[in-house]
Amino acid sequence: MKKSLVVIVLLAATGIWACAASPNATSTVNRCDQGERELKRGTYWHHRGCSRKALNHFQAAYEYFSLRDQLQGVARSLIGLAHLHRLADNRENALLFYDAALAAARRCGDPSATARAMSSKAALLIDSDDLSAAETLLDAARLISLKNGSISAMLLNHRAVLAMKGKRYDEALTLLDQAASSAAETDSPTAATIRFTRASVLKRIGDDQQAMELFEQALELDRGAGFSRGMAADLLAMADISEQSGQTETALDYLERSLKIYALMGNRTIVLDHLDRLESLAGQAGSDTRISVHYINQWLAGEAVDVVCR
Repeated sequence: MKKSLVVIVLLAATGIWACAASPNATSTVNRCDQGERELKRGTYWHHRGCSRKALNHFQAAYEYFSLRDQLQGVARSLIGLAHLHRLADNRENALLFYDAALAAARRCGDPSATARAMSSKAALLIDSDDLSAAETLLDAARLISLKNGSISAMLLNHRAVLAMKGKRYDEALTLLDQAASSAAETDSPTAATIRFTRASVLKRIGDDQQAMELFEQALELDRGAGFSRGMAADLLAMADISEQSGQTETALDYLERSLKIYALMGNRTIVLDHLDRLESLAGQAGSDTRISVHYINQWLAGEAVDVVCR
């Protein structure tokens, strides 16, 4: 697996794709249209938590765009693939794909894709607590975005997460205000992410009540968009607040629902980190979670019907 990833990155780094425009032929247009369709399908399945299907579509988009020497599409496809490796907690491969995407975007002078690749890589670095490197990338992405006319809501959100990690809570909330004003309400996953980050900041400064309200809003938006990963994170955060406030049965409910989603998505790390907690809460609440635990373990073993991802 690693060898094939290195090959992909080397292809991007050695300049096999040029920035020259492809011939304006009907077949080229059709191929690019197909690449765009595959990107949309990959994003759709990524939001639903179906990583394997998303991987197939992002890979197909990568192949279509590569075949027609459309470097902007190549960069966007690589960003999608990088996201999947990040979600799978494969930091090394995610970094390889983000770097390949950044190289492709820079080579053809696409400021939007360049800023997006920088911002997304910064988010990965924030996950790893490499805050200094993340800040450098976000500053560079901000400058590129300003020159291009606007800063994306997700870039602002990533800057807010960075500020939160640095305990600069007022700065984080200001950045989230800016992100909310630039995010279209129709873009539910982005709007939900901004609410989730704001709730996380408020939770850190002790405003659990308002944080809970925002997590609930994020959950509704994610549910409406079918964004499984978002729903799982929302529910887990709500379980944390409920448990801390002594609402054991409510915490159990949120945690159980969250872990079922994570198990169906194949996220073993999070599920295994919280199974003992689930059983502890069940014992405190006098509840029987054996059915849920049975299916969670079955899904983690790869025995889900997988109806959602068909």
